Amino acid sequence: MAEIYRARTFDSHGTPHLVAVKRVFAHLAEDDDFIQMLVDEAKIASVLRHVNIARVYEFARSGGEYFISMEHVDGKDMRTTLERCRQKKKSVPAEHASYICAEIAAGLHAAHSAVDARHRPLRIIHRDVSPSNVIVSYAGEVKLCDFGIAKATLSRVQTRTGVIKGKVKYMSPEQALGRKLDHRSDIFSLGASLYEMLTRVPPFVASNEMDLLIKVRDAKYRPIRELEPEIPEELEAICDRCLTRSRANRYQTAAEVEADLRAFLSAYFPNYSRSHLGRFVRKMFATEIEKELRMLEEYVLDEVVSDDVGENLISGDAEFESADVPFQPKPTSVSIALGHVSERAESDFSSDSEFTTLPKKPVEQRGAQFSVHGQQTQILDGRASRRANAHVLPASERAPGIITADHAAHTIIRDAAPAPAAPRSPAQAAAQGSDARTRGQPLHIDDDLHEAPTMIINLDRIRRR
Repeated sequence: MAEIYRARTFDSHGTPHLVAVKRVFAHLAEDDDFIQMLVDEAKIASVLRHVNIARVYEFARSGGEYFISMEHVDGKDMRTTLERCRQKKKSVPAEHASYICAEIAAGLHAAHSAVDARHRPLRIIHRDVSPSNVIVSYAGEVKLCDFGIAKATLSRVQTRTGVIKGKVKYMSPEQALGRKLDHRSDIFSLGASLYEMLTRVPPFVASNEMDLLIKVRDAKYRPIRELEPEIPEELEAICDRCLTRSRANRYQTAAEVEADLRAFLSAYFPNYSRSHLGRFVRKMFATEIEKELRMLEEYVLDEVVSDDVGENLISGDAEFESADVPFQPKPTSVSIALGHVSERAESDFSSDSEFTTLPKKPVEQRGAQFSVHGQQTQILDGRASRRANAHVLPASERAPGIITADHAAHTIIRDAAPAPAAPRSPAQAAAQGSDARTRGQPLHIDDDLHEAPTMIINLDRIRRR
């Protein structure tokens, strides 16, 4: 349906981001129903905010062409991964398959339970849950994408009764029969995907589409452990329950599927984490990763960026409140941001700010701005300061660069910096440290410094009190 590109864009702070752009083929752009279906997809996906759903930013028209801008997931879809597994004659390991399907179940539950801006249920049904619509990133993230034929209350294009959409191999029996669907149809498709990950073959196979529809309708398949005897019975039972022909006997929500899959992981693979999946995918596609990186280095972005961002087709609907697009075509705010660092220091920073090392508010001292970084740091014995009733020790009793053996040392920031201590040789430092252990004097700085709590104290305020 479209050409897919990597594209670079920028957020409000000028930070570059990669996005995926689908540019619809010209002959399909002439089909009004097809374009409306894409508008529906963009609407559905743009209102979904979940870590396991690939986000859609906008569906727009520019220069007579249509494109969808969406989240870029740097990885491979499960269809490609399964093909590689078939080439190696190995199935997806049970721990990876169960984790992937648990993540997809979480995304499905978020879609099934989504509501609009007025808190009305959207009743989203994906209708095309299959390995080709599941992307696993090289970091181990799992994303469900392509809501192109999803059914929701905000869809304008309605499927006629008896017309089926989706990939037959992963359809539910009720979907193959052209009946009215609910969210349990997606659960059946998820079970079919899990079955193929564990066995390398789909649960339903036939020489032609009509025979395949009959097999899907009857929901009869070979048991998993007949093909892969090492698969635990508990995981087979989860898959079988997803693939039950009767909707009443199937899992009733995707959240139930997720809970059982995560319980299985906890019991059989208690130390499993997302990083394990990331390593599995990176190892399988190591050669492709290198080629992709070299390909990205060969492309140079044009310095001239058009301001024509097109017309957003998912906005302006009275029944739909579209989300703001968080990106812009070029980094117009970079020079502004860098040129006003001092002004930004006086305002509260947002959570996604680049500038994270500056204080939010300047500390006033003696009627002028007090710079923390310009002050002398003294590390004192916490016990001594407590014995002094929280008063600061005289300058004669402390020296810069000294820490006591007490781990509860405090840091004092003073206005007037004392004269720097004379440099010492390593032998003198070691001798002083050795003598200090016997006399209770401060020790030379060591790793204890990094474990000690830090206090920043305004001495002028203490003196005024």
